[in-house]
Amino acid sequence: MDLSKWKLEVYDLLAIILPGMVAIAEGWVVVRGWYSFCAALGQLTGAGLTLLLLASFGAGTLIQELGDFTVKSLKGDRFFRSGRDKFWSSKKADPVKAAIRAHLGTAVGSVDMAFDYCLTKLKGKFPKRDLFVATSDLCRSFAVLSVLAAAPALWNEYRTFTWGTKFIGWAIGSLITIAIVFSLSWRRMVRFRELSDVTVFSAYLATVGGPPETADESPKEEVA
Repeated sequence: MDLSKWKLEVYDLLAIILPGMVAIAEGWVVVRGWYSFCAALGQLTGAGLTLLLLASFGAGTLIQELGDFTVKSLKGDRFFRSGRDKFWSSKKADPVKAAIRAHLGTAVGSVDMAFDYCLTKLKGKFPKRDLFVATSDLCRSFAVLSVLAAAPALWNEYRTFTWGTKFIGWAIGSLITIAIVFSLSWRRMVRFRELSDVTVFSAYLATVGGPPETADESPKEEVA
């Protein structure tokens, strides 16, 4: 297998491999402990790194599916499309609707149809959207992994302190940290998912005013 021909996209690296590595690290800590994980990481060879990347890709794919299933089960199937729904029902969407009607000669039937039409007309001229989607899915995985991290954190603290006041103090601190990470990950996931949808409509408007080859490639977005 020639891994030199394996071209990693930004989504593969941020949204799949990185969460997969974190998931493997959490599993290692549960089974072998924190110190064993650090020792193994320090002795990692080139071949070991290659195997870790492959394993992380597989684990990251499962984490992505778990995150998608969990969020949709809790919040509904339209949750990740709520940004485009909100935009389409506001007056900000009127220029987009008018532009699509002018080019198609008829109004589109739904926001999803309009989104697909605008994204298709952009023809890859909005690469920033890939980064928005990758960041959103990365944060979704971090939200899931932060919850799963409770087990290795508490188990590692129990191994170190057994029962007692030190264990209780460290456990409370770990749970507070996990709650903070989950909250921040969730907020960023929602914000970047909305950006990945709404900016497609803005980018489409930027292209319909002139020939495709001279159109602005992407809208100007300020991202914190």
